[in-house]
Amino acid sequence: MCTFTTRGDYVHVSSSAFEASGHGWWVNGNCPTSTAVVTVELQEYYNDGSWRTKGTVGQATVRSGGGAGNRATGRAGCNNSSLTGWRSVVDVDLVGVADDPGKLITPARNINCRRY
Repeated sequence: MCTFTTRGDYVHVSSSAFEASGHGWWVNGNCPTSTAVVTVELQEYYNDGSWRTKGTVGQATVRSGGGAGNRATGRAGCNNSSLTGWRSVVDVDLVGVADDPGKLITPARNINCRRY
């Protein structure tokens, strides 16, 4: 099986809208493909200790490396600006090549965005 790295940034409040936003991408190691389908889902932390998927799951077929145009974006509109924990779950599926089912869970981060 070939090697690649799944990457994702901290969930943050978007600079263009009042919403939580998180990006996912991949970096090729030695895989015989130039594209992968990257999926990003955002999760909000609840007081009962659970993480719940919120907003719109982002999915894009992108080339290795990240950056504008080479990443998928998950979004979740904010209902208010209460400090709330968020994380993202990033999945990379290589196009035309078998890969492992593992997903990246980004470190949790508190941001001023709460969604109900």
